[in-house]
Amino acid sequence: MYSKRIEAVIDASPYIDDRNRALWETMNKRFNISVEHSVEDCYGNYLIKDDCTIYVCKNEDPSPSSFTHELLHLYLPTKDIRIGSTIQLFLQEHYPQCLIFDKILYDHISNCLEHIKTFPIFVEMGYPTQDFIQDYITNKLTDNDLNPIVHYYRVGLFKKRYNVQAVNCFIGKFFASKADVNPDHNYDNQLLKLKALDSQLYSILDGFWNNWIDYDIERKREVWEHNHRTLVDTFDKELTQWGKNKNFQVV
Repeated sequence: MYSKRIEAVIDASPYIDDRNRALWETMNKRFNISVEHSVEDCYGNYLIKDDCTIYVCKNEDPSPSSFTHELLHLYLPTKDIRIGSTIQLFLQEHYPQCLIFDKILYDHISNCLEHIKTFPIFVEMGYPTQDFIQDYITNKLTDNDLNPIVHYYRVGLFKKRYNVQAVNCFIGKFFASKADVNPDHNYDNQLLKLKALDSQLYSILDGFWNNWIDYDIERKREVWEHNHRTLVDTFDKELTQWGKNKNFQVV
């Protein structure tokens, strides 16, 4: 078992260039990082406490930009900001969040929140904007994405029930569109349709997003000060209040 683990570990040096070397050295001092080939043949990372595995593509040439993207997912934890796990910790205990949010949505929201904070760092390091994510050119909220959300949402409301899957998609697509760093994509019309569908839920998501945008990740805070956990706490309480006296249907 131990020998197989050693064989799986990859030399990181081909993924390091002059632009990300300082970041790599800093993160490597802070975390126990290993590099391995991804089973799905795509870049990714897995962080638990201070142990991190960065997954790289087996059948492609080393990409320092993609590797840097994964390194930047470690940046917020160095600031004591583990936004994804904080959201899951708060939301999973309360209704209707425990019905609406699943692991896929938690991971998706975490990615979106981390991306919007690390993208400026990525660009400042000298990497092209289009290299930040693999689906840079993909539209994150099309009318085709929106139509089934609207349909199932309205069908549920007609029956005086909220369709859990539709709400899940509503939330996921909201964050996907907000986190899109491609300036050629405009989601104003689609977001207006989401807002018209459920203005209260939209306002809660939008308020949390804007609070996160305004949140200074570089500022060191004392434990009693307003921090990312209080942002999530407010978000959680507002979702609980929104769901009060509503019936939710899992299809």
